[in-house]
Amino acid sequence: MSYAVTGAVVLAVLVVLFFVLFRRLIAGEKDTHADLEWSNEFSIAKYRPMERLFLEEDYDFLAAQPGFHPKIFRKLQAERRRVFRHYLRCLRRDFGRLYSAAKALLLDAPTDRPDLAKTLLKQRMLFNYAMASVEVSLVLQDFGIGTVDVRRLVDAVEGMRQQLRYLSPSTEFSAS
Repeated sequence: MSYAVTGAVVLAVLVVLFFVLFRRLIAGEKDTHADLEWSNEFSIAKYRPMERLFLEEDYDFLAAQPGFHPKIFRKLQAERRRVFRHYLRCLRRDFGRLYSAAKALLLDAPTDRPDLAKTLLKQRMLFNYAMASVEVSLVLQDFGIGTVDVRRLVDAVEGMRQQLRYLSPSTEFSAS
């Protein structure tokens, strides 16, 4: 009986994977030109406020105020985590767009560049590692353990933007 259940679960997972892959295949090509135009205007500066959301100085200042109650601290921290998670979703989406545009440029290049493909893959792995690290830090912070450092994550996105700039035939990228 357990073999039947295991087989059914495996079959269900395979069907879902097949559906996802099939959907990606029929979705058509993305407009790489639009992503390149978007990436020309992309600025990592919009993510710099993330670095300041969990500064200890803010909490120390709050604790020094008359009428301070720990409930206020917890509420502020929860609200900042909510804002931070929104930033993370946007950062993940923007990284994906930069990565897709860079990958499309690499695939459309007149010559094969396995070194650049390897670099792009490395950038993606660095981003995923930094994202996982930030997520773990965020959960730990919820329990009062440690702080959240987003600099590696922001640096990984900036690195991908630089790779796209390097791959792009256009040199219209802003330096922001």
